[in-house]
Amino acid sequence: MTIASDKIITFTNGILGLEQYKKYVLLDHPGTDIVKWLEAVDEPEVALPVTNPYHFFPNYTPNISRENLLQLHIKSPEEALVLCVLTIRARTKDITINLKAPIIINPDLRLADQFIVDNPEYNIREPLQLKKACSDRRCESC
Repeated sequence: MTIASDKIITFTNGILGLEQYKKYVLLDHPGTDIVKWLEAVDEPEVALPVTNPYHFFPNYTPNISRENLLQLHIKSPEEALVLCVLTIRARTKDITINLKAPIIINPDLRLADQFIVDNPEYNIREPLQLKKACSDRRCESC
């Protein structure tokens, strides 16, 4: 699969545990615009489910230093796209989100990095409170 260069997101340091991969593409998940896949360009088998944490945690305020934001040429938080990695389990009630290490993206320059935040209230495996919707078995949140 050929990926247009304007779709590639370059990580300055890589994702924690996957530092060898620096280039990713953000792909849609079929049937929802809440969940996306961050797929390594050089190794398509490496793909992480991600979501915008504000969809589930509207008061999410990760402490990220100005210095870290400036590495991505982000001058204000409003310029950043924030994503968090999901851990998908067989049972919906066991799905978690990593609020401790958000992925910050400068969407204009397509630069990104993952930062560990100092907020003690955020966990690596924060449970998602999903509400089951109708008979189609999808969650109300998705």
